[in-house]
Amino acid sequence: MKLKSPDDKVTSIVSRVALLIAFVVTLALPIGYWLVAYNGFSDQLEFKARVKATALSGLIATIPEVWIYAENRLLGLITREPVPLDTEEVRVYDERDNLLAQAGRKTVPPELRRSYSLFDGSRVAGRVEVSDTLRGIAYGTLIAAVLGILLGSLVFIALRTIPLRALREVTRALFEQKERAEVTLRSIGDGVITTDADARVEFLNPVAEQLSGWSLSDVRNRPLTEFLNLLDAASGESVAAPVSQALAENRIVSCGRDIDLVRRDGGRIGIDDSAAPIHGPDGDVIGCVLIFRDVSSVRAFTKLRSWEAAHDVLTGLVNRREFEGLVDAAVASAQQAGKLHVICYLDLDQFKVVNDTCGHAAGDDLLKELAGLLLSRIRKSDTLARLGGDEFGLLLDGCSLERAQFIAADLLAVVGGYRFNWETRPYSIGVSIGLATISGDSASGSEVLAMADTACYWAKEQGRNRVCVYRTGDSDMAARRRETGWVMRIKSALAEDRFMLYHQSFLPLNVAAGGREHIEVLLRMIDEEGNLIQPGSFLPAAERFNLMPAIDRWVVSTLFVRYHELVAARGGGPLTCAINLSGTTLNAEGFPDFIRQLAIEYALPPQSICFEITETAAINNLRKAAEFIKECKSMGFLFALDDFGTGTSSFGYLKNLPIDYLKIDGGFVRNLEHDAVDKAMTEAINRIGHIMGIKTIAEYAENDSIIQGLISMGVDYAQGYGVCMPTPLFEPGPRLAPLPELAAAVTV
Repeated sequence: MKLKSPDDKVTSIVSRVALLIAFVVTLALPIGYWLVAYNGFSDQLEFKARVKATALSGLIATIPEVWIYAENRLLGLITREPVPLDTEEVRVYDERDNLLAQAGRKTVPPELRRSYSLFDGSRVAGRVEVSDTLRGIAYGTLIAAVLGILLGSLVFIALRTIPLRALREVTRALFEQKERAEVTLRSIGDGVITTDADARVEFLNPVAEQLSGWSLSDVRNRPLTEFLNLLDAASGESVAAPVSQALAENRIVSCGRDIDLVRRDGGRIGIDDSAAPIHGPDGDVIGCVLIFRDVSSVRAFTKLRSWEAAHDVLTGLVNRREFEGLVDAAVASAQQAGKLHVICYLDLDQFKVVNDTCGHAAGDDLLKELAGLLLSRIRKSDTLARLGGDEFGLLLDGCSLERAQFIAADLLAVVGGYRFNWETRPYSIGVSIGLATISGDSASGSEVLAMADTACYWAKEQGRNRVCVYRTGDSDMAARRRETGWVMRIKSALAEDRFMLYHQSFLPLNVAAGGREHIEVLLRMIDEEGNLIQPGSFLPAAERFNLMPAIDRWVVSTLFVRYHELVAARGGGPLTCAINLSGTTLNAEGFPDFIRQLAIEYALPPQSICFEITETAAINNLRKAAEFIKECKSMGFLFALDDFGTGTSSFGYLKNLPIDYLKIDGGFVRNLEHDAVDKAMTEAINRIGHIMGIKTIAEYAENDSIIQGLISMGVDYAQGYGVCMPTPLFEPGPRLAPLPELAAAVTV
């Protein structure tokens, strides 16, 4: 059986009402006409009967004995006096109901009769009867009926069309709104349950059915509490649904904690819920809506992210940040409760060999296997963490130093005896371990970690694969800690732009030196109080902790940006600025591209920059150094080999490096007045350089005597305190002229 649509139902109701009203209108017109016309006609006949009866009663009073025989007189009275007849018929009867006289037209049925008594004094002597046909009223009623039918039809059409159209629009709008709401509820990703004011279920959308395992047909009109079972996700205790509270307090309510929904099949899913009261037109609470959604995956993801934030993904161990927090807590427990703990700092030996030889996949497998191996050798109360790369941290909770040394020795032996197999090849590694105690005297967790790191470094320095304990009075460890302290100061200076460029000019010593001005760019650091720090204090730490690439980038970018400003400040003549580069910077990824980008951006002319690298840095990676020099020379830059003569086989590799300048090591230059060997070395380096077409620069030219000796050897440039003292780069300074005896030959 086909169900009627809402439009069909409305049409049927409106049609019935319109038909009823039209039927009433159709009947009302002829019936009303009949009643009005009939009553008027009846009153008219009754009036005429009364008037005729009054006239005849007067005749009876005049001749009481013979009036019944005075036919002519009777006919005159009933025909003309006092009211003449129209279409009526009048009859006069005596008291015995005998017809005495009759006048008027013969009445055609249907007829209406009205009579009135005749009196002889107080005695009824007869009666007068007036009758007339009802055909006129019948014809009028028929016409009224036809008009009633027409009017009823118009009323039916009007009542059916106009309200129906409006009702259809209203109904359609309501239906669309209802459908839209239901489709929305069925389509949204949240579960929706609506109840009445007594918390009995009225509606469940498909998501609510899916999440709860209950269908709407199963729970309709049932109390919500009969099937909706909520539990605290942490404790597992039963939790009341917020619907009752929302109904009672007339406000939006949620559980406000992690809640699990127990499904029909007994399974549990995490949900986030909210209940809100539903109000009627008068503002009364007529029901409640409970909205909830599945947050199981969100909770799992949050839990995973929380775990990842505190753990190393590769090994599953605690990461550095979490480990530092645990160390801080251990320091607090030592200060407050007097507990004793020990930190072990582990750095793998020979891990880089495996990683470089077999690849990163092998290195990852090695780290995971070692993590499992180390975990198997420590107590459950201890915490093992991966601090980064091949470094691990171990917090020995409530452990004495003697016990910690025993544990560290065991770990040393376990790692030493471990063999890592990769593609049928065995690899052995070692570990250097540094220990530091946590006691009530410990200042902070970071300080204790730094102590353990220092001890680990010292273990490596002493030959690796050993355990070293940090001891406060050890001068070597104190020096190492000072270097470690420079790391944060250097990083802070970089972040706060607290470096400053100085310079020292070269003195041209012969005509071959040419007319270009040459200066070497020097670096200073400004500390937190604004004091100037010499490079010898912070550069060793920067080299050791791989901070030189960042420092060299700062120097290069600062000079490149302000090069044209510097040239203008020094008179606008040709200027070559020498910049020292660290050996680690040569191997830094992307450094040549960084230089090229700056050179293009700031349009540096050829020979404006001369990069200096030390002989040792060049020897350590000859191929990389040669590639770097070649690439920079393609940009128009010059190159100098610094501290030449300190390395081994210096002359052997010199021909493989396309350099422009040789800087003779100052160790030879400063003593050439008094040491024949140093003088001979200086002469040899200068002579070989000139043979190869390389200009020479002598460092540490500290007095006029040394400078004169350099001139006699034919060295091209002198640099040192005997030439000029270092001064800030971007403050105007004098440009050095050649010595007087060379003034005629050297263009300034």
